[in-house]
Amino acid sequence: MKRLRHYDQGTAIVLSCFGSVVEQDRYEELKRKVASRYPECDVRLAVSSRMVIKKLKQQDRDYQHLPAVLAALDLAGYQRILVVSCYLFPTDEHKQVEMIVDGFRHFSLAHIDYTPAIIHHTHRANELLSELNQHFSQGSDLNLFIHHGAPYLDNAGHQAVSYCDTLLSQLSHKNLSCSLEGALPFEVLQSAIKQRIQSITCDGVPVVRIVPLLLVSGNHFVKDMVEIQQQLSSLCRVEIAMTEQGESFNLLAFQRVTEIIFLQIDQGLERLKAPVSERANER
Repeated sequence: MKRLRHYDQGTAIVLSCFGSVVEQDRYEELKRKVASRYPECDVRLAVSSRMVIKKLKQQDRDYQHLPAVLAALDLAGYQRILVVSCYLFPTDEHKQVEMIVDGFRHFSLAHIDYTPAIIHHTHRANELLSELNQHFSQGSDLNLFIHHGAPYLDNAGHQAVSYCDTLLSQLSHKNLSCSLEGALPFEVLQSAIKQRIQSITCDGVPVVRIVPLLLVSGNHFVKDMVEIQQQLSSLCRVEIAMTEQGESFNLLAFQRVTEIIFLQIDQGLERLKAPVSERANER
């Protein structure tokens, strides 16, 4: 096939993330880590939030969404493209990755694949959640883990969200979970959470620690977590989890999350080893 001669570049890795106006540098740091680990690959970053792209543009920081990044890589002639799903749960943003990649497969002669969401494989989810539970086992009377939330109950990714909530609560009686929006939101559960706080038996004022179950905390740390802290502060001393560097806690700084991303990249690159010519013959 004549068109195959234009596919003369090697392998590209695209990190697909929601993006953050406040903490985009965390994704850039992940990009540097991936580029260092896979020096033979060209590593790109795609942002799915149009709002984030527009606001970063105002800061003279240019980003593109996944379709634009894939189109540029196809035009450049990359033979293999691996899209890495930098989303915690396989909910809407991850499903969008799947649909975009499947669409590009219809016209691109590149071999394109994608990785699962970070919390996808049960064994790895168990390890990650167990380490989070151990990490926050001391220093508080109650841990309130807060994830972003899934908007639709029929989304397949909601099972992963519910599994995390259930396992964390079963790992320790100190653990509670809620979301910022969608299913299991704080605004609906806050009465039950306050009752749980009032039932704590301890010497002095109980300590509640808010743990953002987010890849990056960003605006949610600046706004949502602080608002929840204020709503609970009349009943207890509320602390928001921080990293060892004194920054807002985020899962991208948690080593187990990086290890899962690397492992899924390894597996994705292995799948891409089939020659482009073989993929073209399949069409």
